[in-house]
Amino acid sequence: MIAEIHSRMFRSHSVTMGMRQQVVSRTNAGMSRRMARVVTLVICISLVIVFAFSLVMHWQIGSSANRLETLKSVRIDTKNKNIELLAVRAQLASRDFIEKRAKEKFQLVVPQQNQIRRM
Repeated sequence: MIAEIHSRMFRSHSVTMGMRQQVVSRTNAGMSRRMARVVTLVICISLVIVFAFSLVMHWQIGSSANRLETLKSVRIDTKNKNIELLAVRAQLASRDFIEKRAKEKFQLVVPQQNQIRRM
């Protein structure tokens, strides 16, 4: 008994916990089931949203790549058409074509060297 009395004297400042305090202290250490459910639900919804966003972005990138290929082919076609038109313009502006056309349409000929030109 004497030992028990001495131990009480040294521990006189400590207070024992009540039942409510013990329950609260146990739940603070870990996460409650409800909170774990909410966190799991938020994480799952976030993953679904990120997956959907990545699919939309993948579709947009694919669409842009297809559009880019289409524009490249249109550009090449336009470039080829421009080259053809430049060749036709050069042919139309050539001296031989102009002389031939003037002879056919207006019956004009280029004067010979021995012809006299009067102004």
